[in-house]
Amino acid sequence: MISSSPNINGSSKSILIVDDDDIIREVLSRGFENCGFTVFKAENATDAWILFNSEHIEYVVTDIWMPGLNGMELSRKIKKRSPFTKIALMSGGKTEGVKELIDDGTVDYFFWKPFNIQNICNTFRAET
Repeated sequence: MISSSPNINGSSKSILIVDDDDIIREVLSRGFENCGFTVFKAENATDAWILFNSEHIEYVVTDIWMPGLNGMELSRKIKKRSPFTKIALMSGGKTEGVKELIDDGTVDYFFWKPFNIQNICNTFRAET
């Protein structure tokens, strides 16, 4: 499923949330909307890739471990296509391979689940 919740003012930053867990996706979506982001969401990396290629997206927050294409593979594809897109990986479990993606510049941030959405928003806001 691919969906979006655009912000009416048109001046907000855009973010794509990718997670196969409906609850995590909705919590992040509401949190980022409250922080003023235009939110796009996908329940898997394949749908996320399609959405990324059809919308102007500045930030991506993706779970690492999902069925099919995982978040690390999605991150590589996105960074290769759009080097200035900021990417955050999140996980509640294994983090194998994440350090290498951070070290090589593919991934900009890593967040552990459970997370504090306000801290993530503040981190992204600090860049602008």
